Amino acid sequence: MTSGDTILERDAFISYSHKRDVPLAKALQEGLQSFLRTPWLRRGGAKVFRDTTSLSASHDLGGSIKTALSESRYFIYLASPEAAESRWVREEIHYWRHNHSMDHFLIALSDGSIEWDATAGDFNWQRTNALPAELQGAFAAEPLYVDLRSFRDADERSMAPGAEFRDRVASLASALHGMPKDALDSADLLMQRKAIRRLQAMVVSLIVLLLVAVAAGVAAWQQRGEALARARTSASQALAARALDMVGKDPRKAAQFALYAQAVQPTGESAQALAQAVAANDSVTQHLQAGNEEVANFHGAAHVSATNVAISGNGNVLAYYSDFDPDVSSGEAQHIHLYDIEARKTLPNLEGGAWPQDGGGLLFSTDGRVLAVERPHNQVDIWDVGTQERLRTITASNGEALATAFKRLRSFALSGDGQRLAATFYSPEQSEYSFHLAVWDATTGREILKETATDSITLGFDDSNQLLALDSRAGSLRTLDRNSTSWGEPREIPDFPRQERAEVTFSADGSKAYIGAKGELWDLTSGRRLARTGDDGIGPIVMPSAREGVLFAAGSRGVGEYGMELRWQRQLGSFTWPVFSLSASHDGRWVAAGSQDGAVSLFSTTSFQAGTPLPNEQHVVPAELAPDDWTAFRTVGSTTEVWSVTSEGVSRLGDVPLQMVKESSRQDTVIASPDGKRVLVTQNGVLSLWDLRHHSRAGEAKTRESFAPLTFLPDGLHVVGTTSSEVQVINTESWETIQSVPFERDNGDADISVSADRTTLALVGDEELTVWKWDSEKEFQRVRKVSIESFWTMYGHNVVVSAEGERVAVINYDELISVLHVPSGEFVTSTSAASGGPVLAFSSDAAFLVQVVGAANDQRLQFWDTSTGESRGAWTLPKPRVGRDGTITHLLTGRDGDLIAFGLDGSLMSRTIDVAAWEGVLCDLVPDQLPQAEYDRYLEGLDVDAPCRE
Repeated sequence: MTSGDTILERDAFISYSHKRDVPLAKALQEGLQSFLRTPWLRRGGAKVFRDTTSLSASHDLGGSIKTALSESRYFIYLASPEAAESRWVREEIHYWRHNHSMDHFLIALSDGSIEWDATAGDFNWQRTNALPAELQGAFAAEPLYVDLRSFRDADERSMAPGAEFRDRVASLASALHGMPKDALDSADLLMQRKAIRRLQAMVVSLIVLLLVAVAAGVAAWQQRGEALARARTSASQALAARALDMVGKDPRKAAQFALYAQAVQPTGESAQALAQAVAANDSVTQHLQAGNEEVANFHGAAHVSATNVAISGNGNVLAYYSDFDPDVSSGEAQHIHLYDIEARKTLPNLEGGAWPQDGGGLLFSTDGRVLAVERPHNQVDIWDVGTQERLRTITASNGEALATAFKRLRSFALSGDGQRLAATFYSPEQSEYSFHLAVWDATTGREILKETATDSITLGFDDSNQLLALDSRAGSLRTLDRNSTSWGEPREIPDFPRQERAEVTFSADGSKAYIGAKGELWDLTSGRRLARTGDDGIGPIVMPSAREGVLFAAGSRGVGEYGMELRWQRQLGSFTWPVFSLSASHDGRWVAAGSQDGAVSLFSTTSFQAGTPLPNEQHVVPAELAPDDWTAFRTVGSTTEVWSVTSEGVSRLGDVPLQMVKESSRQDTVIASPDGKRVLVTQNGVLSLWDLRHHSRAGEAKTRESFAPLTFLPDGLHVVGTTSSEVQVINTESWETIQSVPFERDNGDADISVSADRTTLALVGDEELTVWKWDSEKEFQRVRKVSIESFWTMYGHNVVVSAEGERVAVINYDELISVLHVPSGEFVTSTSAASGGPVLAFSSDAAFLVQVVGAANDQRLQFWDTSTGESRGAWTLPKPRVGRDGTITHLLTGRDGDLIAFGLDGSLMSRTIDVAAWEGVLCDLVPDQLPQAEYDRYLEGLDVDAPCRE
């Protein structure tokens, strides 16, 4: 290099170990250069220097290295133990430290460890082995570093939108470009879409020249299609990644992003996003109002924007109001929303509603016909919900004469029958304020009782409409009967935690009380503490009737279900901002919550992930299943009862007058015909056909010592079974064997499976997988044969077939899953080990292979992409009730679509595992279109229809 050369300023200099990190350093350089660069727009990316030569023969840093260092804005150190020991890396760091600001020193960790000691204000050099001594005392605060250890020896370091490696590189690139990572990512995606639009314009120009250059035009059109396809795929993957990022923060947004990911281009990632969005919205019945995305503190210092919710005791009606109401423009009269929960429809609003600053009381009568709303100042509106009419306004005090601090009711209660209203409040008394407790007839507004009280009383009604007044300061409880105007004698509660100010929540039946500041649950009837969480408690709660055995608490950004022992059981939902208010029906079936940014969601305590329980009144257990998995039998006395197992549950087919034996030396069995009218019985090597309607033998018994039946074929006439060396098809009218297929059943690696529609047979053995299709005229025809590895495992090969036989899956000795697409012959293998074992089945649409993973009573459903073999996340299954063993031992692909899980305790659950069905579920929850800003960010330049069109 000569002094006359023109040197361009560089954005970054990468220092790394040439022994171990050449591939990673190269990928990092290319990744940094890829942001905001596109040849179509003639714009280059970041200028990044990476030395590709060895300096081992030199005694000092070369001139070119020093020049590159001196002209670089940032130093990126690819940290590892090898780099920390490299003389040249240390020289480069030494040069940078003495000639540049350490504010522009970035670290990417490729191996080893880095630990910052906040107390010492330096790295913990006892635990840090990826940094050289030259960096001791170099930083006043912990520097930015990005963890790339998982990519050091990776086969793929993808820079596709949504990829993890791209996300890590973007953290470094954002510093180089001087913009936040999200903004950089958005700008990069936008630039690529602009490039696509430029390409589209070029294609149009080429079409104009088609008359003279047909071949060139066709080629350009193909490029356009490929570019658009890539753009749609990239956009789908980016939306799916955003959905997965939001599942634990804002399930509503996660659903919206997942739906658009699937709409722009169905991919494995979009299917995964749908699955996880369904799981995140597991208990959501309806997202009633979207969040405002920010908390606007327009009420002044120390005040918040209110979003309040209430559910009627019977769970029929929900009411809510919000300072963030999107239906109300500035200056317009406010209103209260009503929602019919059972009918799942919006009711007319209560117009002209109002509430105090920071929100106020909102309470229903049990039947949902009467709604009491606290309004400014210390007043209560009584509404008829059916007619949406304000019946009356009850004034507790002269609100206009109160100072701001006293302009709210302190405790507020409405009886379940809607007849009585009670509240505590301050009233002006000349130059002072006095505290009062009052009770009114809510039907007339007449004051029934008023007395001076202390600001330590919590009011509530029990399920007999008796008023309760719990005095936290005195530790006593008073009651006012439904038709009485005077209190009963106060009852002291021994050891009740005393408080100057009341922080108590009653259960809906009034039998329990939760003391928030202490985190304690008390039984008011027996006067004893039931449970304690600790000094911090579990946050604002709502308690249905105590007999339901659950309560619900609002965490910082979510709603959880707890047991009466105050232990967390499961999450109902989450929000972007903290939960402001919470309400539940008395039976605990419905829960509503409103967040600080105005989001309102209704939850049901039923679970989509948990599935729908199927009837099993006979309490059939998996051990009683026949080989076809759809027939079950049990011998009682001298009779064997027979049932079918379907997506509708367990139903009785009939019985046969025989005693069946299942033991090691003899395995009698029964399989039912498709119509459930006949059964084939194998008893001690003898076959017989029985008519269940008449309890009589329908066919002559034939001795076939080694024949083990698998299933009836669709015609109900032929039966498939195995002998020690063959698969045989038998005609149950003539008892003749009409077809034989070689199959060594006694081979430890052998396995066999039949599709749910009974038309496809998959055989594993002799290091090959063969698939046979049934044709009533041509018998079984072999349609596919592929080679597989053979090795012994505790369960040998395990093979399953999709419902209609289009895919077959095998778990091999290495616990990798291989999936065969029967029509095309494509054979893919999972990208990671399937450690869950052999309990697996296909989803109804064959898009997923579903596997049970995890230990007993702590199981999950793992999803595998059948087209790529990639893992697509999992659903968590609820723990079984105490004393039950719900360990899933069988997964059955239902003939009508749903997946059936059979537990050891006889539990039978149906789950919808189907991409199209998931789209429908999410569209019911979030039918609205993606906000324009988000649409432009991900989909600008693409024509994408709204996924939830009517």
